[in-house]
Amino acid sequence: MLALNFVVVSGLLISYLVVIIPPDKFWFLSLFGLAFPIIVLLNFLFIVFWIFTKPRLAAISIVGLVVGIGFLSRYIQLFDRNTNKEGIKVVSYNVMLFSGNKGSRPKENAERIIEFLNRQNADIICLQEAQLGRNNAFNAANAVRELKSIEHYHYARSSVTFGVVTFTRYPIVKMGEIRSESAQNMAIYTDVLIGKDTVRIFNVHLQSYLIDTRKYDIINSPGLDEEKDLREIREIFSKLKRAFQVRAKQVREIREIINKTKYPVIVCGDFNDTPVSYAYQKIKGNLEDSFVESGSGLGLTYIGKLPSNRIDNILYSDNFESYNFEAFNYRMSDHLPVSCLLIKDSD
Repeated sequence: MLALNFVVVSGLLISYLVVIIPPDKFWFLSLFGLAFPIIVLLNFLFIVFWIFTKPRLAAISIVGLVVGIGFLSRYIQLFDRNTNKEGIKVVSYNVMLFSGNKGSRPKENAERIIEFLNRQNADIICLQEAQLGRNNAFNAANAVRELKSIEHYHYARSSVTFGVVTFTRYPIVKMGEIRSESAQNMAIYTDVLIGKDTVRIFNVHLQSYLIDTRKYDIINSPGLDEEKDLREIREIFSKLKRAFQVRAKQVREIREIINKTKYPVIVCGDFNDTPVSYAYQKIKGNLEDSFVESGSGLGLTYIGKLPSNRIDNILYSDNFESYNFEAFNYRMSDHLPVSCLLIKDSD
């Protein structure tokens, strides 16, 4: 048990290194970040075990967890921070091509989502994986007319069928796109005028794992040493590897533009990676995380099977303070919409 405890603690310490080691150099280490919640749970179980057997040995896992206490705060918060003050309400939502629940129609789903967004009365709305093909399911220009709090929009297609859309109450003064040759997904940035200040909004959709959980039986009902299971495992690892590596290139490009931006920034989107990952850390940099600053609970945003975690984020410059973070239990996608209120720092 002692040897096993050291193995588990070693896994925990390795997961802390994931945020600084580029996956396009050592992709396998990124799996430790993906498994971070499980590794943490195992360490807690060892603490409980040693307390009832040899209490002094509980220090092994306790020290490991204390070293990474900052990473734990990215997954769970005990106290939220709320206010009734006025500010900039931001909503981010991966709408999954408006595919909704099984058997529902994209046009009807889009209408329901617009109704939901209308109830939020948001100043900035960032949608990812919005259906932007040649169909009548969703039209960004029409959506602006339906959204009471929105007057302007900026969109770009990642492919023929989908892309990202940023809706805003504020006038747009500049727009840009961030595309990576190897990535299917993309990001856009939108400069808006809020009062006398220019703020740059990033709407990010990082590379997906492209793992169809319906295709791989091993995810739903693991077998034992079957040839089919081994083939599926190899395919899954291959998709994980590619996604880790592509995201590493994407986030370096996005971070370069953030670094060059002379305005306060707000970064919204689907990172397709967990809070203990190279992708999250690279984009976050010196930005603040709205969940960490004003959320509570686990803050889970993805309700699919992989990666089942908080992968949708709203980050912001320290010119703002975050309040009222919420991950809505609104299930019209495999993601949950997230929201927060940003108030300009009085300092």
